Amino acid sequence: MSSTVFRSGIGRLRFQRGPDELRVWRVEQVPESALYGGLVEVNLLLEGTDDIDAADLVLVGEVLGRLDHYLETGLRFVREALEADPEFFGLTEAESESYRSVPDADFPLDAPQLNFYADEWHLRFAEGRLPVCDPYGLVIAFSGQRPLRVEDVSDAAAVDTDGSGRHVS
Repeated sequence: MSSTVFRSGIGRLRFQRGPDELRVWRVEQVPESALYGGLVEVNLLLEGTDDIDAADLVLVGEVLGRLDHYLETGLRFVREALEADPEFFGLTEAESESYRSVPDADFPLDAPQLNFYADEWHLRFAEGRLPVCDPYGLVIAFSGQRPLRVEDVSDAAAVDTDGSGRHVS
């Protein structure tokens, strides 16, 4: 098997084995977000198979092609969840009030990353100033184009696939 493949709409992907049965495919030419003013890491994480085509590559291409739309969708979803349940984020209702009128570009989440799995994908903000973000950020799980839930990943085990310690399982 080649360690690098090309897929239309995505570009070149580089393969590497992760821990246990995890297979990691990294998008080599990552997209840039105008909203965040930087590059966004993209990974396809597959369990038990090296077959890149096990992932929904059409969806991956759609998300990459409309990156800022999906970042804004994730931020709106987090904002709504924060209003509904500030305690989940480690805030009181009074503390959460200050985030209601913050523009998306200034919302206290940073370092977005996209992780695609066989059954859903995650928009992970690796950094944030909300208490729930310590130490690994937070995740918005999507099914297709729709956000499903916000996940607290503070007790997740780090999966170090490139020596940076940036991946969270």
